[in-house]
Amino acid sequence: MTGELAQHDRSDQIVLHVTRAELLLLAGSVNEAIEAVEDWEFSTRLGVDKADARALRSELSSLIARLPPE
Repeated sequence: MTGELAQHDRSDQIVLHVTRAELLLLAGSVNEAIEAVEDWEFSTRLGVDKADARALRSELSSLIARLPPE
């Protein structure tokens, strides 16, 4: 995995270059966190709201669905 930050870029976006396997690992990890961590402790343990994690899971799933076949 490699990442890029534009010089002097103060936005909150980072460009990541990941392999198919890394993308699947990331998506699986997000999904596992959503499923394994109780709602009441999610934001304390992970630092984000569960709704934000669900939105990320949805975006990752959409990206995976658009991947060309292996």
